[in-house]
Amino acid sequence: MKTIVVLGMHRSATSLLARGLSKSGVFMGHSLLGKTECNPWGHFEDIKLINLNDKILDAAGGSWDNPPNELDIYEAGYEIRDEIKAAVKKRERKLWGWKDPRTTLTIRCYQSFLTNPIYMSCVRDPKEVAESLKRRDNMPIDAGIELAKEYNKRMLKFLSEQT
Repeated sequence: MKTIVVLGMHRSATSLLARGLSKSGVFMGHSLLGKTECNPWGHFEDIKLINLNDKILDAAGGSWDNPPNELDIYEAGYEIRDEIKAAVKKRERKLWGWKDPRTTLTIRCYQSFLTNPIYMSCVRDPKEVAESLKRRDNMPIDAGIELAKEYNKRMLKFLSEQT
């Protein structure tokens, strides 16, 4: 059994990578977030995992665009560890994975429940991410740049700790 987890900031080509994985036969989830105006091929995100990540971030005092500190996220995830474990077990297949940019913030909550995880990451220039967030959400450019840098910093820190 292998689990592929796509990590990366929103608007950094994570959907493109997840689409490629899905087209290659990787099971990406039960009920996927479909096409939107800003993503005409679909997001390839399991809606229940999005909701679970939002629940973790909310309990930690933040959101995808206001990341809580890592310890608060981990503690919030620990409180619902049985729910996280059940979500992972429900999706497990010989080859499966998921993509939700929020997972870049919450991955440590899932890590102990994953079998043979493979982490794939997407990094895009923070200014380009910010420009895309400006178009999609009307987020100020400076805020988008800082948010992208924070996601990248956390992702790279996590990946550097994997051996």
